[in-house]
Amino acid sequence: MTSVRESTGATAVPPRTRPRRWLAATALLASAAIAALGTAWWLVPDSDPFVTASSRSLASAVLDPTQFAAVVIATGLVGIVVAVALLARGAREPRAPFVAAVAAALLALAATLVLGDAGTITFAGYVFGFCSVVAGVVTTCVLVVRAPRLGVPLLVLLVALVVVAVSWAGLTWQGVTTFLGKFGAALVANAGLIAVSAISVVAVLAWVAIAVSVGRTTREVRRFEGWLVRHRRVLTVLAALGPLPYAVVRASWLTPWPLFAPAADELSPAMLTTGLMLGAGAVAAVVLTLGLILPWGLVFPAWMPRVGGRTVPARLAVVPGLAAATVVTISAVPMLIVAAGSPTLGEAIVFDLLLPFWFWGPMLALAVWAYAAWRRELSRPVA
Repeated sequence: MTSVRESTGATAVPPRTRPRRWLAATALLASAAIAALGTAWWLVPDSDPFVTASSRSLASAVLDPTQFAAVVIATGLVGIVVAVALLARGAREPRAPFVAAVAAALLALAATLVLGDAGTITFAGYVFGFCSVVAGVVTTCVLVVRAPRLGVPLLVLLVALVVVAVSWAGLTWQGVTTFLGKFGAALVANAGLIAVSAISVVAVLAWVAIAVSVGRTTREVRRFEGWLVRHRRVLTVLAALGPLPYAVVRASWLTPWPLFAPAADELSPAMLTTGLMLGAGAVAAVVLTLGLILPWGLVFPAWMPRVGGRTVPARLAVVPGLAAATVVTISAVPMLIVAAGSPTLGEAIVFDLLLPFWFWGPMLALAVWAYAAWRRELSRPVA
């Protein structure tokens, strides 16, 4: 396998990168949806979910509903113009790639500040936490059969955690079903806000991808990618630290000294289920992030059925990684607003350190970008 030449990443000139038409088309559709949402909120202010949401975007927090709707419309319309311009160029490069990259980056920032809501990370966290629990159980079962030396100790650990959660912390099946029922009801009740969050995530992700794709034709971005590749291990470790404080706090709920929770004997089974599931998601986030620099981030482990030993497609890590970074980043400012409402400055600081989205999101984006650039370097033959 060809080894990456990290020391030459800043000077090697990659083949010209064209913004994919489907990215521009996705940005166009997302921008049109944003403009439509703004128009609906302008005509029917009560339809704006940010009016009654417990957490709000930066724009909705500082503007009145009419002004906010106007800003949403403007963001969508500008996005439509830029996306159409990119599509009009077809397979050709933009005449001014730096300007096009900056425009795409600014639109990503605008969508983040205008529509970014803390509810995005809340719902994503619940879904990811649930999927992490299911994936963890399935992975353990597969490992027990195909790699017992690793699977058996992992199974023992999993059983021990369940025993502690049930016998010590008070986890019950009723608590699990109560949580699932409340979560399903919350998804239905907040369907409108979830749809807005989905549109904002798609818009930000598309504009960021376009900015990087177009920007890679400039020497400045190529040099920056070289720097990312050289420091990708440090960046990845820093990104993995993002969800770690939350994982530690939730793990403490299995002890007599639960952090940031009622006393151990006052934790309801449903609340305990929620905390442990979200904690499992945080642990999974740490593990998956570290995969960007570990061997199994390049080659599937041999114990995995059918794909074991094969090269991991770069997109399999890059696309969900950037999506996760987008979800975390667009929730950063609203969460800072929530923290600012804490009774004391100390409590606000603790909140921001416990949920460091302001650090985790951007750092994860850089780590994933570095992984993508590294994989491109690996795919090039050595002269």
